[in-house]
Amino acid sequence: MASSGLSVGTLDDLRETLERNVLLTLFLHEVKQGFRTWLYRGWIIFTFFFVFLFVMIDLQGEEASISIFMILAYFVFLGTLYSVVIGASSITGEAGGIADSLLSKAVKRWEYILSKFLSQYFLALFVYFLMVGITTSLMYSFDKIPDDMDWSNAGVLFGLVALVLVLFSSVGVLFSTLASKTVFAFLMGIMVWFALIFMFMITNWESIYSPISIIDNAENIIDGTWDVDWWRLVGFYILTPLACFGLSLLSFYQRDL
Repeated sequence: MASSGLSVGTLDDLRETLERNVLLTLFLHEVKQGFRTWLYRGWIIFTFFFVFLFVMIDLQGEEASISIFMILAYFVFLGTLYSVVIGASSITGEAGGIADSLLSKAVKRWEYILSKFLSQYFLALFVYFLMVGITTSLMYSFDKIPDDMDWSNAGVLFGLVALVLVLFSSVGVLFSTLASKTVFAFLMGIMVWFALIFMFMITNWESIYSPISIIDNAENIIDGTWDVDWWRLVGFYILTPLACFGLSLLSFYQRDL
């Protein structure tokens, strides 16, 4: 009985600690809300369909797996677009209830903004790593992955695409902070996506700052032969989201809530 009482007390203490941690509470709330939306569930189902399609196509051939590269290209093209769209509605979509939330629950503005960024990252990366993990596991089980695969370089490739999703999620949340209406945030985010993704996909333009360059050089990254300034590349994908967060925070503090 004593151990049971201790267990209940421990759970109560844990619950109280979580409730006091405003940032964690906001983050968990945003993630739960994200999982409950039909748009997010539809995105998971839609992506599962393409994973299944890519794997089925891959299994018809005798050469090494291409489905992993196909799913990475899928996330660079459609995953970034989805991240911008969802991020663009993360704050403007709650414009009517922000003041009440901040004032009634004593939520600091930086906690509110940071929870938005972190939850968008989690929701985007959860689907990404889930699908990449499923695809890689299936290809490995069917012996479609070369025995000499350099998994450290593969990890670099997977990580770069993850940073791409983080970047576009950040852009979406930034414009959601700056814009007065969701449609304006959406249009600004689409313009960035169009400039960095679509234009480089349909032209012969080359830039290490475009995610298309990562997909075009995916095999070189796996082989470790991509001649690129890694400090500039990784720095761009890390510093840009940080800059987006800083600008969002600055803009949000200027609002008269």
